[in-house]
Amino acid sequence: MKILFKSLLIIIILSTNFLSAQKINSKKGYDKEIGVMVYMLESLKSDIISTTKGLNQFETDFQFDEQANSIGAIILHLASVEASYQKSSFGEDIFNEYEQEEKELLEIGINLDESKKILKEKPIKCYLDIYKKVRKNTLKEFKKRNDDWWTKSNHWAWFHVMEHQAHHLGQIKLITARFPK
Repeated sequence: MKILFKSLLIIIILSTNFLSAQKINSKKGYDKEIGVMVYMLESLKSDIISTTKGLNQFETDFQFDEQANSIGAIILHLASVEASYQKSSFGEDIFNEYEQEEKELLEIGINLDESKKILKEKPIKCYLDIYKKVRKNTLKEFKKRNDDWWTKSNHWAWFHVMEHQAHHLGQIKLITARFPK
């Protein structure tokens, strides 16, 4: 009986910890609804960075075949799509936050089919730095907004940014699992 009780207690404790780990919070410093999106976007960013940080050049540029995407191209594409949503949500002036070379890369990265052909021989850090800078600007702009602005015209657009990043995170994880041994 004691073993059964202890087993049940362990299961309850583990499932309680698991469920609380799955809770989506609102990131402090933002209105509640915006903070929920920030929480999810930052969680995805953390996963993308931890999955790709430290890749060597071969791994950054690796493609299964000519039609496949490279991880470097995918990360730049994620930054490019987010930057384009910044322009539509926050105004064209947001693009002034980027250096000329960053603007050019962000414009190239929007079309993944084309960018995967030309984005080669840049270290993973280059792509991650641009991705992080784009996100930093997103967060800075979100802090200036409130939930009224969010729910009236921007929720669905940024939901798409989040799901787009989740989709490509899965693709990145598939690519890393398929590196030649």
